[in-house]
Amino acid sequence: MLVGDISTNNARRYPDKPAVIESGRTHTWSDVDERARRLANHLLAAGLKKGDRVAVIARNCIEWPEITFAAAKAGLVTVPVNIRLAPDELAHVRDDSGAIAAVIHTDQVERFGPELADLQTVVEIGGNAVGIDYESALRAADDSDPTPASLRPDDIQFILYTSGTTGRSKGVINTHRGMLAQAVDTSLVTEANRSDVFLATTPFFTAGGMVRTLSWTYLGQTMVIHKRFDPEAVIDEIERSGITFTTFIPTMLQRTLRLLEEGPHRDMSSLRRISYGSAPVPPGLAKKAMDLLGCDLQQRYGLTECGGQATILTPQDHRDMVDGKTSILTSCGQETPMCSIRIVDGDGNELPTGEIGEVVIVSEANAIGYWNRSDQTKQTFRSTGLWSGDLGYLDAERYLHITGRKTDMIISGGFNVYPAEIERVIGHHAAVDMVAVVGIPDPEWGETPVAVVVPKGDIDTDTVAGELTALCRAELAGYKQPRRFEFRTEFPLGPAGKILKREIAESLRTAPEKVSASGVSS
Repeated sequence: MLVGDISTNNARRYPDKPAVIESGRTHTWSDVDERARRLANHLLAAGLKKGDRVAVIARNCIEWPEITFAAAKAGLVTVPVNIRLAPDELAHVRDDSGAIAAVIHTDQVERFGPELADLQTVVEIGGNAVGIDYESALRAADDSDPTPASLRPDDIQFILYTSGTTGRSKGVINTHRGMLAQAVDTSLVTEANRSDVFLATTPFFTAGGMVRTLSWTYLGQTMVIHKRFDPEAVIDEIERSGITFTTFIPTMLQRTLRLLEEGPHRDMSSLRRISYGSAPVPPGLAKKAMDLLGCDLQQRYGLTECGGQATILTPQDHRDMVDGKTSILTSCGQETPMCSIRIVDGDGNELPTGEIGEVVIVSEANAIGYWNRSDQTKQTFRSTGLWSGDLGYLDAERYLHITGRKTDMIISGGFNVYPAEIERVIGHHAAVDMVAVVGIPDPEWGETPVAVVVPKGDIDTDTVAGELTALCRAELAGYKQPRRFEFRTEFPLGPAGKILKREIAESLRTAPEKVSASGVSS
């Protein structure tokens, strides 16, 4: 089976069933499959061939699933683009992936249009400012099966760019076989069935979004799509459409519960489960969610390199946690059915229960490497499994507890932020001698980046902080913006001269924040 077969199979089994719904528009499964075939044939007619990369630059919209299936059917490789990137960051993704085509939503044309000028073909959803209008392209295209006879399960289905410690994002390579394995694994742990009605509010361009596109359609379910998260709209949709399942990050859950607490009674009875990630939900919040929403909760842990998820803290685990089982309070659950997890030392030796080491994941859903990065591929994707870079331990019941990260990655609002990306930008400023970016706890976003700078000589910190703010806004996505800039005369250094970021982070957590008249910390 191939990824493009999902829409083919569902169109055959449930031709008139609603497949995707967004902003009053509904596409049945026969619609989705036909539109996917037509888009695939348009791209092939434009000169693309099996293995060519297609950038997809769009917010949540009804077209996302059919674009995914179209590229898969044609043997093309989807390259989802985070629309919060700066144009320079998108240009890196374009050049590194070697994308020769793009599908872009008209909302993103002003921001990213100039970066697409030299591509072989561009299809624009909702306009024709930088390419052919999407609907016109579909109408003119053939609707025959576009699948190349040579397409195989081990061919690449998509490349997802994730932040990297080198300061530039790197592409994670996922195959048809791996993503279908993840779709099956996700369907099992969520106890999905074809009558489910899913609500998609988190972005499609993430690893979770790509997994969701397949696992939420694999059995012929219905997916309702919201352009962005709005708690009132979520509650309305649950009542109106009989939503059975959705995905949140903890802050989204908190905002939704607040409205339910403060407002009139709403009928949430259709909702059977909420899946969440990025941070644990404390027992008090879990109990409130189960009481107000009347549904189960599940937490997941994973990373782009393992295809999306590797563990699950089940609904029963949440009930046990609320009832006082303290041993799992810091856990992200046990392995999913298709995953095996080991904790190893630096030499790859498996560590005993309770000892902290690197998390190694073995799964058919694992990605196969990094695009154009053979050295990093060898380091991460080994014959013994995926070396995640995360540190943790397994307890006596094989619940996984993540204790830290070998890298300095910051998770802010569910998005991965690597300090090296921000440091690369800040380091270009003429007044900056050294810079260290660390994550500090944030009640809303989980963590938020703070930039600590050692300047070159005497400076006006307010002026430089303002210039650095402008620089980051111009070159980095919004969620990567430092919350503030702190200035120091020196950094704590280790014996080898390495900046001790843990000490810097600890000093920021324990010292009161000092804010100047301009609002810049110093």
